[in-house]
Amino acid sequence: MLSWHRRWLLAGLLAVAACYAAAQSPAKAPADKAGKLPRLALVIGNGAYPSDPLPNPPHDAADMAALLKQAGFEVIQRENASLKEMHRALREFGDRLGRETLGLFYYAGHGVQVRGRNYLVPVDADIGREDEVSYNALDLQAVLEKMDSARNHTNVIVLDACRNNPFASRFKLTNTGLAQIDAPPGTVVAFSTAPGSVAADGNGRNGLYTKHLLANLGKPGTRIEDAFKQVRVAVRAESAGLQTPWESTSLEGELYLRAAPPAPPPVPAAARLAPAPSSRARSVSPGAAPVFEVGDQWHWKLTDNIKQSSRSFKRHVIAVTGDSVSLDNGTVMDQNGNTVRQVIGDKLRTYTPSTLYLVFPLTPGLAWSGTNVEQTGDDRFVDISLRIKVLGEEDIETAFGKVRAVKVERATDWKVRKSGDSGTTRTVYWYSSQVKHAVRFEYRSMAANGRVLVDEVRELLAYSRLDKLPAKVSGSKKPRS
Repeated sequence: MLSWHRRWLLAGLLAVAACYAAAQSPAKAPADKAGKLPRLALVIGNGAYPSDPLPNPPHDAADMAALLKQAGFEVIQRENASLKEMHRALREFGDRLGRETLGLFYYAGHGVQVRGRNYLVPVDADIGREDEVSYNALDLQAVLEKMDSARNHTNVIVLDACRNNPFASRFKLTNTGLAQIDAPPGTVVAFSTAPGSVAADGNGRNGLYTKHLLANLGKPGTRIEDAFKQVRVAVRAESAGLQTPWESTSLEGELYLRAAPPAPPPVPAAARLAPAPSSRARSVSPGAAPVFEVGDQWHWKLTDNIKQSSRSFKRHVIAVTGDSVSLDNGTVMDQNGNTVRQVIGDKLRTYTPSTLYLVFPLTPGLAWSGTNVEQTGDDRFVDISLRIKVLGEEDIETAFGKVRAVKVERATDWKVRKSGDSGTTRTVYWYSSQVKHAVRFEYRSMAANGRVLVDEVRELLAYSRLDKLPAKVSGSKKPRS
């Protein structure tokens, strides 16, 4: 048996060890599901390189900064920054990061690895040999150390920087792309492509990776790790497997770039015991998200203002599977009613991601932006950059009747990759949760030379529920997804 003084000594040593372990273990990162933590971002987009310019990074940075501001971030933004400007911005970023601040660093531009370390290249870099990179570019490790010194709980680093060697005419890099790194505790590091690989800059306004970041990171109620997964799927699909985004994460809490809408207040017990009102009598916000059901049917009138003609047609839901809603004409929508693919004439059109008209709840003043790619056939791709704003609620009179609706404006810039044709579109639509759809669309598309290509109005004539699908549909096979 141990003597009393040995037992006392052992107990003391164990107590000291426990205190030391507690002091060395970082506190668990707080969940930020509600998006209430202070938020600070440093966004840099470098493209004006003398020897190997990149057209997209300044646009990438500007669009990412806009998205982050909508998500509650204060943003320090630099475009076409010199090495000195990058260092100054990093110092400001580090000085402003607080213990409870969510930190985010985003960089688009040239990036290289040398001897296993990653460097972000400023636009004034004059590098003649590989061994000169370390003192002519920003070491990514300096970014990690600056964020670590703030001792905050949660950080995000996003690098759209795995492009080609910008100094290929002067020297050959030993390794391509960026080197793999392990995310420090409470951090997620996202790369535009896998370690050692090269990413595409993109043919539209944004780089391939950032285009899909803009479309997915801002989805309300989506964990940031899930958003990165969605980006990876979309980039792999569009690049035909040539580019696979990659992340290293050690997040310790739930992180949402944009919070989910607040849950409705609990229903009092007395109300729960009362008979439920009919769906027609129930008071529902006109901007509430739809819940599609098999048999939902819409009857439309389409007016072509160019041809001075009109026609009517019907569409109904034949299947609801997970996040997919299938219509009788082959159209597939997501759970919000945004088109994923559709058949027009004899051609199949697909959208990556979905067309993005509706993000719920439709709250007056809400604005968001994004990008997608429209593909028709095998070789026609259209890059689309979009901006959407919810203007407010109003009563609108249509052929369907007078309804309370939410007015939304959608503006896009588009460019056909193969031909280079470009233009703009403007769509104004009035959405009503009463019919799970917009009751009126006003759509106008113009070429860059000012020629009006499409000028149409679509108006709802009737909405109904089919108790039984037509025989030709109800007996058909499940549509391919």
